[in-house]
Amino acid sequence: MTVFFKMVGEYRFRYLFYLALSFLIINAVVRLALQAGFPDALPFTMGMFPSLLKGVLNDCATLAFVLPLPAAFILLPSDKFLQRRWAGGIYTALTIFIFSAIFVFTAFAEYFFWDEFSSRFNFIAVDYLLYTTEVVQNIVESYPLFRLVLGALLFAVGLTAFLWKKLRPFLPKVKTCPAAFPLNGSLGGRLGLLGGVYAAAVLLFFAFTPFTVERNRFWSEYAKNGVYELFSAYLNNQLDYHVFYKTISKQKAFALVQNEIRDANPAFIPAKGESLLRMVAAKGVEKRPNVIVVLMESMGSKWLGEYTPNLNALAQSGLSFSNMMSTGTRTVRGIEALMLSVPPTPGNSIVRRPDNERLFNLGTMFRERGYDRDFIYGGIGYFDNMNAFFAGNGYTVADKLDFAAHNKTFSNAWGQCDEDLYSESLRLADRSFQAGKLFHQVVLTTSNHRPFTFPEGTVDMKQGSRRAAVNYADYAIGRFMREAKAKPWFDNTVFVFVGDHPSSIAGKTEVPADAYGIVCVMYGPKFFHPENVDTLCSQIDIAPTLLASLGWEYLSQFFGTNARALPKESGRAWISTYQLLGFRTNDRLVVLKPDGSADVTRIAPGISNTPRDTLSGQSDEELVMRTVAFYQCAYDLFTDKRMKESMVASYPASRSEFEKGATLRAGQPGR
Repeated sequence: MTVFFKMVGEYRFRYLFYLALSFLIINAVVRLALQAGFPDALPFTMGMFPSLLKGVLNDCATLAFVLPLPAAFILLPSDKFLQRRWAGGIYTALTIFIFSAIFVFTAFAEYFFWDEFSSRFNFIAVDYLLYTTEVVQNIVESYPLFRLVLGALLFAVGLTAFLWKKLRPFLPKVKTCPAAFPLNGSLGGRLGLLGGVYAAAVLLFFAFTPFTVERNRFWSEYAKNGVYELFSAYLNNQLDYHVFYKTISKQKAFALVQNEIRDANPAFIPAKGESLLRMVAAKGVEKRPNVIVVLMESMGSKWLGEYTPNLNALAQSGLSFSNMMSTGTRTVRGIEALMLSVPPTPGNSIVRRPDNERLFNLGTMFRERGYDRDFIYGGIGYFDNMNAFFAGNGYTVADKLDFAAHNKTFSNAWGQCDEDLYSESLRLADRSFQAGKLFHQVVLTTSNHRPFTFPEGTVDMKQGSRRAAVNYADYAIGRFMREAKAKPWFDNTVFVFVGDHPSSIAGKTEVPADAYGIVCVMYGPKFFHPENVDTLCSQIDIAPTLLASLGWEYLSQFFGTNARALPKESGRAWISTYQLLGFRTNDRLVVLKPDGSADVTRIAPGISNTPRDTLSGQSDEELVMRTVAFYQCAYDLFTDKRMKESMVASYPASRSEFEKGATLRAGQPGR
């Protein structure tokens, strides 16, 4: 340490020391602010101190990622340069201000990120950095930005003034600079020292494993360092399932998944092989209505009630699902589950991954039957790669840039209001009808999203709150249905309203078993009588349930099943975060972790609507194997490019032809 001190010089050493100390203090203040702002999740008790200590250790290790850049600013200039009046004052004070401002701005951002997501920085923050147009506008509309920026700048100015006062007496002086060390006179010496700093940072990066807290998710998040988590999320955006998670043989995995699927008629092709390809049996006469699927932003099941009278009425008149769960926490997960009927794979949604075009999807069956297919989004579909995904899978894309002029009455950061969106849906439906074509639409809403603003005079609630946004979203649905009922195509149309994910996935466990509930209603007076399905089911069951209800027979690769035919004791759902993969049954939750482990948690009575006498009889180990099978097969089918439409197109399209070439599994018919 003494040698390093002499090489660096007292001024440079103190400069880096004070910046490091400021970073540590600011992060400690952030944790205390989180406790003050969210006492229900992070109470002030004696139990907080272990988490606080581990948090400080994480902060110290994170300095390896924070200090290299300011180290370059202060180690590269020579003593001769720093002795100049303007350099010693303006240059060093300005560099201190820049990094102080970054520290303070990050602290402010961490607090508001927790307020939105109950988490330190993660993949969502990475997305927000990539899509700056929507995010910056959202921040401007959602928060008192001027006051926040002014406050952060004042904090940064104050911190700079304090540090400059501490540092100024130690500016380099030629007479006291040790001649034995080359920092002052040799650029090579300074570069060598800086290289040593960077090498140490790289070594720590590969060696460091964050200290975690096992008590519950909130305290674990509390102990994390946001800066480290941000860079970690960026680097680990996608994970190789076979490297990070528990695995079994491919043959066993596909056998377990095939055994779960109940709609194969008569068998899978190839039998007992690495495939889910099968002919789905049809019951009754095939119906061919128009189908409009509305994917509703953040419409969790907890909102179905006081603020959703129109959705309530549709649920009471149609087919509703009171125990359906989303697969994830983001809109792209909802799109993935709806369109592909596949469990979530670790890292990014398939919607945002390369080579995701021409997949077997919900629209495949509508294409085969000659339907027009439209994806309609109130925002700009470049966000989250949505336009590319839908266009690459056979849909005509219409985002806010394509809306008719009279369908642009109100917009905010995320796009046109829901009323404008539904008006565009009606316009495109009319166009298809006038052309003599059946139509299928996927409509993605945005209004139930921060900043929670909407047209004035629509609902009698103050703008800016989630409840008001839910109320407006429901109001827009009511208007949409009233206008649709006046159309000549209405009687031959099915409407599906489903949440993309709940508004908040938060709980004391890392994958809260009771936090993923979403709204799902299928409405069409000619096609659905009032019915409620309270069996535990998944978002990936929507496409198979819809097609089964219409009596469609088709070749399928879907993982989901007809939820109406799912026995109550067999209820299940796939729920996940970016890295944690959960499988929920009536009484247990299995969570696969990226360290290759699997946790099984018993679920307390009352979380689901399922009576205790219908609980699963499988052992924990059997449930773990079952969980592994689904996630491993989903990963393998996508990465091996076996989810493509071409895989289905190469097989016979009719049941009679299919049966001729199918080998029955072990000589028995499909279940």
